[in-house]
Amino acid sequence: MPAWWSNPSTKHAYVLAWVSVIITIIAAAAGIAVYEVTGSALILCYGLENMVDFLSSVVVLWRFFCPDLSPEVEAKLMAREKRASISISVILGLLGVGIITTAVDDFTKGMEDFSQLSALLGISLSSILVFGLLSLVKFHYSILLKSASLHKDGICSLIGTILSIALFINTLIIRRVPEAWWIDPAVALGCGVASLAIGVHALFYASCVQKIPICSYRWWMFSQGDGTDEINGRELDEKDVAVTKVNPPVDTVANETSEVV
Repeated sequence: MPAWWSNPSTKHAYVLAWVSVIITIIAAAAGIAVYEVTGSALILCYGLENMVDFLSSVVVLWRFFCPDLSPEVEAKLMAREKRASISISVILGLLGVGIITTAVDDFTKGMEDFSQLSALLGISLSSILVFGLLSLVKFHYSILLKSASLHKDGICSLIGTILSIALFINTLIIRRVPEAWWIDPAVALGCGVASLAIGVHALFYASCVQKIPICSYRWWMFSQGDGTDEINGRELDEKDVAVTKVNPPVDTVANETSEVV
């Protein structure tokens, strides 16, 4: 097994984030362009999902930005984890709202004239492969690096994969049974509800259960962590405290505005 798979480092995660940023911005542009030609609401949903996935990948890029690796830098990057995770929770919520809105609009329009099915098939098939692979690597890295932000970024890519699968299957069905147009918005609606629920639940848990001041500008600028692992609900332990001691507490950092956050 290559090292980037069996023993990924912060730099591997940083490279993965760059790959995701490039792919998602290309996919978003392609989705919106094809929507202008086909008028398919699901392809618009696909384009919007990739725009949001792009933002999520940018957050992960910031989380793992490491020009020079050292214990101090690693600790600083870990201190970004919670803020990155909360940011992606917000993005997941916005993604859910966007997908739900698009799906409902598709339902109200009813059956449309599908004249560019070949383009839809090409985009959906390639997206299944690309975003399926991205999802797999992101989830794998999130477990090994104990990163909730990467895990949620993987959820964004997984939603894109599911939408692509739905687009591919429904396009094949529509070729023979045009009356099955409703499958697209139905699957999209399910993805939207799931995305919104995941985002809102994470924000509620952070704000009301963990008592993290996520609405505070001070927390966003100077927080040094407040927990590292949301995937299994593990609270901070002695090992985590030892890591955070590398950086000063929040009150100290607030007085050092020149410190990188």
